[in-house]
Amino acid sequence: MTKHLLVDFGEVISAAQPAVTVKEMADLVCIPVDVFRERYWAFREPYDRGQSAHEYWEKVIGRSVRASELMELRRRDLESWTHLNFATINALRDAHRRGAHLTLLSNAPNDLAREIGQWAVMKQTFSTLLFSAQLRLTKPSEEIFAVALSRAERTPEETLFIDDRQENLRAAQARGIQTHHFTTAEDLLTLLRGIDFLPTSKERRSKLRPLPRLRARL
Repeated sequence: MTKHLLVDFGEVISAAQPAVTVKEMADLVCIPVDVFRERYWAFREPYDRGQSAHEYWEKVIGRSVRASELMELRRRDLESWTHLNFATINALRDAHRRGAHLTLLSNAPNDLAREIGQWAVMKQTFSTLLFSAQLRLTKPSEEIFAVALSRAERTPEETLFIDDRQENLRAAQARGIQTHHFTTAEDLLTLLRGIDFLPTSKERRSKLRPLPRLRARL
């Protein structure tokens, strides 16, 4: 029975990366936007696993990166992933209020992980925040799901993984985890409203420990 929600960040809790910001980054380093976008993703995985921003951006632009460029690329990249989908957040908050245990599992470099980790809305909604740069693992590796379940102290059977990418969903399914392909916050809300997250009376009884028997004094 579902008690635990394991939730992606990018394009689930955050809105899609604005095309205008991608173009601004491409223009900053004088690279055609289509080429920039291709290189941005081609070299992204090591960055999401903790590679330094300097190394990552030199790979993307194909040359040494100046300090002023690096600062601006990091700023704009971070900003591009921090436009929140409040309809999704409200759906998750509703589930939390009804007893769901929530864990964030995000492919995120250190800059983004630090930023998200400071937000009150995330701390209030999620019991655990897990980021690929800190785990040195990225989705869709199956290992990252094993680590996430261990950190959350939850089983695959009681976990529902919410993500917008099919390859990540397939990796979770291989670990026995239920999945939901995120498309809209409205669909997610409908799904979550149909789940009773509170423990059943049988589960509550199983957690009750008998009181120790007291020996009468003679």
